[in-house]
Amino acid sequence: MGEHMTTTAPHITLTASYDICAAHQLNRPDWDSAKNRAAFGHCADLHGHQYKLEVTLEGNIPAETGMIINGYEIDRIVREKIMSRIDHKFLNKDIPFFQENLPTAEWISVWAFGELKNAFPPNCRLKKIRLYETPNLYAEYSG
Repeated sequence: MGEHMTTTAPHITLTASYDICAAHQLNRPDWDSAKNRAAFGHCADLHGHQYKLEVTLEGNIPAETGMIINGYEIDRIVREKIMSRIDHKFLNKDIPFFQENLPTAEWISVWAFGELKNAFPPNCRLKKIRLYETPNLYAEYSG
């Protein structure tokens, strides 16, 4: 082990991913049905997605453990701050943030970043949130 140890701890990123099933509706009450349909298409109707949330942390690898954070600790934090609140929920009604901001992939990413920003130990920092709304479309937010 000694010959592979380095005096400068490498800076690294670590990403954990989570599947979230949730419903949303992209619909502005101040717009009529035609304007909502023109802006949001089928998303103007109540529907759901199987989102994939990726939480990327960064930090220097500590010599003691070789981990910037234990994966079980990431899971505990993300379950408490995000999953318990949005998995199998109707985002528009169940999360106060989305009563003010449409629950688009973009705004969900911003919300998740805000919820997790200060949730991790000081030796690792939340670098970015990536949220896949579909396998082919994601939003990414780095604060």
